Amino acid sequence: MIRSRHLLGASFCALWLVGLIVTTAQAAAPGIAGRWQLNDALTREANPPEKRSNSTFGGFGAPTLVVGGMPVPIPGTGGSQPGIGGSSPDPAVLRAIELVIQPAGDRITLEYVGAATETLGRGNVQGQKSSWDERMLKTSYETTTRKVSQVYEVDADGRLQVEVKLNPNQGRTQKHYRVFDRVTP
Repeated sequence: MIRSRHLLGASFCALWLVGLIVTTAQAAAPGIAGRWQLNDALTREANPPEKRSNSTFGGFGAPTLVVGGMPVPIPGTGGSQPGIGGSSPDPAVLRAIELVIQPAGDRITLEYVGAATETLGRGNVQGQKSSWDERMLKTSYETTTRKVSQVYEVDADGRLQVEVKLNPNQGRTQKHYRVFDRVTP
């Protein structure tokens, strides 16, 4: 009986210590908020050639231009432009070189420096579902032609990993990855 009490006490202490270490590590790691700069080399590695279209026409027949090592649709030339075939533009993060994330209560603002700014609300706001915590942001929406989902997550190295899935109603899902480094003031 005494031996089991000692074993139980030791187990409790070990679990408490592990919980303290994990909590401390999470608190010390910086979150998603802040200014981020595109890491061109890691973004290219995250999008290997077999995942990218090697022609001048993207997966949806839209001509692209390579900017910063990433294919970007040419404005006014294809299905990714608003108003053409009811489609919406590709997410601005795919064009962003610098990104500023500012959470404020039930809203979070994403400024794609030089491209666009969007403010998201927590939950389902006008068909866009968004949720976030200290280290991750998830957002998704549907249009008449496709589903779009984005996941922004700070990895163990402190880099912001962004995954964008473009899932057309008729066609193959495209995944794009972006890697950002934190800009220190």
